[in-house]
Amino acid sequence: YNELLSDIDGLTTPRVASDRSHVFHLYVVATDKRDSLKKTLADSEITTSLNYPKPLPFYPAYAYLGHKPADFAVAYRNQSRILSLPIFPEMTGEMIEYVADQTRGALAAGRANAAKLAKV
Repeated sequence: YNELLSDIDGLTTPRVASDRSHVFHLYVVATDKRDSLKKTLADSEITTSLNYPKPLPFYPAYAYLGHKPADFAVAYRNQSRILSLPIFPEMTGEMIEYVADQTRGALAAGRANAAKLAKV
């Protein structure tokens, strides 16, 4: 995924230092177009997940602590931006390429639509 998705505008991929490798159990990307990306991928029969739909401090169990979004600004901002792409040991290179292509297409379509609206 890293190689196939790293150059997509508006998509943040996990960072891995050049002298390191990573064994992902989740492959979490971030984009301001998360919900439309999720829908487009679902329409292409690609299952995604929202593994962290809300930062822990904002669950009812922690309400007594009185946290505000500014207390965890990055987590609060990212709760609506992160999406886990499918990743599992049996994924083939072809499957990964398909997910990457659909992701690229979904975000490119979103930019094209935004450009059209800006001209109106």
